[in-house]
Amino acid sequence: KATLYKSKALLCQGCDFVVGYDTYKRIVNPKYYVPSGKALEGSSEEEHNEWVQGALEELKENGIRLFVAGRTEDDGTFLDLETAPLFELPSHLKSMVLPVTGFRMDISSTVLRAKAAQEAEATAS
Repeated sequence: KATLYKSKALLCQGCDFVVGYDTYKRIVNPKYYVPSGKALEGSSEEEHNEWVQGALEELKENGIRLFVAGRTEDDGTFLDLETAPLFELPSHLKSMVLPVTGFRMDISSTVLRAKAAQEAEATAS
């Protein structure tokens, strides 16, 4: 079980990942890439962007592409890469982060896992 996409990229070189917008938000969150000896607080937005860009470059070096599907937020707002891009991709990374257009399924993987666990528990009883 690889928790970070950096680890998943090493295990699945050349693979495409389809992720929801909520997962993409975590992938481009600089808190996961703070270099040793640095702190998120007190670092500039430019540094944060460099850390995220470095992580995305590692994914690209492993042949990874991210297909990002829109997701509905808790308040009912639908967000996707086209309406809320989150991170300004440099031109050399634009081909690895691609929107999944024309697709919408308002269901959470957390809800699906909980439902599967309930069904498994009911079957086991």
